Amino acid sequence: MRIPSGKIDQAIYFVAVDSVDLTTRKTGLTSFTVYRSRNGGTATVYTTPTVTELSAANMPGVYSLLIDEDTTIASTSDAEEYCLHITQASMASVNRVIELFRRDTTSGRTATVDANGRVDVSAIQGTNQTARDIGASVLLSSGTGTGQVSLTAGVVSANTTQIAGAAVNTSSAQLGVNVVNAGGTAWNSGAITANTFAAGAITAAKFAANALDAVWSTATRVLTAGTNIVLAKGTGVTGFNDLDAPSVRAAVGMASANLDTQLSTLATNDNAISNKLGAPAGASLSADIAAVKADTATIKPKTDNLPAAPAAVGDIPTANQNADALLDRASGIEPGLTPRQGWRLWSAALLGKANGLGTGTAIFRDTNDTKDRINASVDQDGNRLAVILDPS
Repeated sequence: MRIPSGKIDQAIYFVAVDSVDLTTRKTGLTSFTVYRSRNGGTATVYTTPTVTELSAANMPGVYSLLIDEDTTIASTSDAEEYCLHITQASMASVNRVIELFRRDTTSGRTATVDANGRVDVSAIQGTNQTARDIGASVLLSSGTGTGQVSLTAGVVSANTTQIAGAAVNTSSAQLGVNVVNAGGTAWNSGAITANTFAAGAITAAKFAANALDAVWSTATRVLTAGTNIVLAKGTGVTGFNDLDAPSVRAAVGMASANLDTQLSTLATNDNAISNKLGAPAGASLSADIAAVKADTATIKPKTDNLPAAPAAVGDIPTANQNADALLDRASGIEPGLTPRQGWRLWSAALLGKANGLGTGTAIFRDTNDTKDRINASVDQDGNRLAVILDPS
């Protein structure tokens, strides 16, 4: 079996027989393992071997294996052997060897070779060719027929009658040519611009005398925005629109006809403002403002430590908050004893239930009779020896 290098659509056949008696043909097999080695390379397992059973009824035990992995030979090789080792749990292993070869020509047309070893090329990429098409050395013959040119000593004699589709006028030894392009750019499409000419290429000296006067005399000229006009002293430019007095006042923001009227209006407004402010207490309004500023600077240090909003309810403690702060003041009576805790113990000793006063342990209950406030160990004379307090 020979397979062209790089082909992945060719299959080989093998017969599966029983692994024990080596005779019985096996049908319905699946899960094959295939190893391959090309040109003495490492045995490599097929990633996804494609094995097909041809016909269990008509060709029992005959299977095909698609050769679709590692089929391209080395660039320096014309042919390489390709060894296959096919196994399955219940069949005897099968070994096959095929040849991978490099084709001299591709499929398609057949190359014709004559007795001298010359190849007859009739087409290139599907296009029929002649000797002239493929660049063979062909001598040109002089003539005036179709496809011929007039030659004299290797020089072409040409009679030009048209250029770019326009007839050539040869009168007065000139070519009347209709030129439609310049430098590959069509005329009337921006072919000639200011950048086309070198600096200083067009000067007044390049034109005939008075050549440009006709241009200015035949059309109305409009100056481009931003262009400066330099006038000699004593000369003027006509055609400008003059601004009248109302337009000038509107331009400078004057509502009245003259500046005196505007100033008198300002004086009236100033008096109206002064009347609303009243007469200054000091020498002037600025002196009054300076005095207020000085007083404010004196007051400021005294108010810096006040709350941000002294009128806010949250900044002023309530009566209950003041009482709670006093009753629970740490070490308010003695170290570790607040006024609230002291009153609880005093109330128990003076007002609460008591028991065991005639024994060695005297108990004083809280006024609600829920817990022992005072637990005292006493001697026979009632002297307290040890006291356990619960002011909680």
